[in-house]
Amino acid sequence: MPRREMRLVRCGQLAAVLLLMLTAAHPAAAQSREQIARGKYIFGAAAGCGCHTLPKGGVLNAGGRKYEGPFGTVYSSNITPDPDTGIGKWTDEQIITAIRAGRRANGERLIPVHPYTVFNGMAEQDLKDVVTYLRSVPPVNKPTPAKKITVPMFESVFLPAWLATFAPRETPPAAAPTTGAARGEYLARAVSHCGECHTPRTMTMATDNSRFLAGAPKGKGPEGSAVPNITPDRETGLGSWSEEQIADYLESGNKPDGDVAGGLMAEVIQGSSAGYKDLTKADRLAIAKYLKSIPAVKNKID
Repeated sequence: MPRREMRLVRCGQLAAVLLLMLTAAHPAAAQSREQIARGKYIFGAAAGCGCHTLPKGGVLNAGGRKYEGPFGTVYSSNITPDPDTGIGKWTDEQIITAIRAGRRANGERLIPVHPYTVFNGMAEQDLKDVVTYLRSVPPVNKPTPAKKITVPMFESVFLPAWLATFAPRETPPAAAPTTGAARGEYLARAVSHCGECHTPRTMTMATDNSRFLAGAPKGKGPEGSAVPNITPDRETGLGSWSEEQIADYLESGNKPDGDVAGGLMAEVIQGSSAGYKDLTKADRLAIAKYLKSIPAVKNKID
């Protein structure tokens, strides 16, 4: 072997040995990197928690996105690790409680624009991984605008009554399912919270689970948008789509008829630092398998 090539080989071997030595010397750091990566993946499966990043160039997780409802106006929170305006001073358990139970570190109840009513079905380890990832992003000092509640006694009386009467109560698994329709159900229901947008709501604003994932017409979906029926009904839902086509759509946004995803769906596919597009093909196929297994509901959405 020529001398120059021999030197290159030896340099490569030395670099590999040094990498192994560093990993052995700092196993916690290597483990932390792995947990951050897992947390970012689940964060992407949750649509990149896009509510907390302003669209079109907003700073990652710095909040401030405006949401209007019959109760008034709220703004998404800063969930960067900034100690003054974000979650930098919160404990891991306090962050998990906010995600799963809708309570801030100070005990204040969150308005369920944040979908904690379904995030409560997330597995404990997935939540811990997400927290590790949230702590890894750059802190941003950006105060969240004050909410403007227009309904008297909404937070003290009506919201607690609504949550007690209508909020979903998921039982989180001891560990997240890893394959098949069970994995798809876990991702679609608890993590990706598909039902929050794709399930029509009743007059009480509770999800109508007799029409689970059957879509909503314009003016009734989130931010007033129309939301398609994604049940396996052949005429009005995804019944004519194959599992491969559903999986491809979740990655590319391309529909079988040549149309593309737009609006909020395009946002969640793209995500912020990660989105549905970053799911593995196995997970996208698992979601597709689950969607093909649920009851078909005939509900035409124009």
